[in-house]
Amino acid sequence: MTLMGGRVFPADGEPAAKANVYSPGMPERLDTKAGRIRRLQDLPPLPQVADSLLRELAAGDTPIRQLADLISTEPALTARVVGVANTAYFGGARQVFSVEAAISRLGLNMVRGLALGLLINGHLSPHRCRSLDLDRYWFVSMVGGRLARELARHVESGGLNAEQAYLAALLRQLGVIVLCDLEPEGMEQVLAGGRQADARVMGARTQQHLGLDHHMAGLILAERWHLPTEAAKAMRHYAEPDYHGDHARLVGLVGVCDVLAEALFDQVEICPAGAALGRLDLPVAAIDKAVEACREQREAMLAASRQMSAS
Repeated sequence: MTLMGGRVFPADGEPAAKANVYSPGMPERLDTKAGRIRRLQDLPPLPQVADSLLRELAAGDTPIRQLADLISTEPALTARVVGVANTAYFGGARQVFSVEAAISRLGLNMVRGLALGLLINGHLSPHRCRSLDLDRYWFVSMVGGRLARELARHVESGGLNAEQAYLAALLRQLGVIVLCDLEPEGMEQVLAGGRQADARVMGARTQQHLGLDHHMAGLILAERWHLPTEAAKAMRHYAEPDYHGDHARLVGLVGVCDVLAEALFDQVEICPAGAALGRLDLPVAAIDKAVEACREQREAMLAASRQMSAS
């Protein structure tokens, strides 16, 4: 049986299995792999402001005023960004009331990442899965992005774009969020017992329960929403230390940053897979410095994560 475009067709001479066969006018069952893929492919497109923000992120040199104007076109997004800036950890003597003031308090790079993440995830309803730790999701996404941006310039072979690395790491776990939206009961079983920290274990359990893992779900969503190819490859392969396909160094860097970010959330010491580190040839001193900077900001990032995961 062959899977094409999210639909299942029998191969020549192969008897059709009734539960999974697609025929014109008859949609796939929603509880099959093909049905789940079709639901991913049928998700509504991102709003125009998200596309614009993606371009601004890729450019990497957006003026503060231009970014503030773009974010301000979305009232709900504006409220969330300003809300993060006014959390107890970040809050100064006075509250801020504008995106531009929030950028001044939080920093340009953090606001860009927050805004894009909120826009994309605002299309989804992961709260339906009670076992999903959204505080953790936001923390490891933001910290992973920050680490990737910092370490990209230290990859010895060069050629990695820091903003591409940041975006790929920021969005790497998007497949988890979309599956929690589309399949909350199945993901309850996947994530039961706190199995969110290890991407490979989570992927294997998701494959077992749903017929596809969060890596594939992320890839399908990236293609549906026309996200950059580098980000799509990272979503699909970041948990594979031996991956050697397109954008292998960027994917490897995202995988390293994923492991480091999860360890920072759990406050444990951990070393990423040697294969990925060897291929990137990252100086140990650079990794230690980047991790220590994130460790010093851990409480700030947790405060932002809690604000972002609030319903």
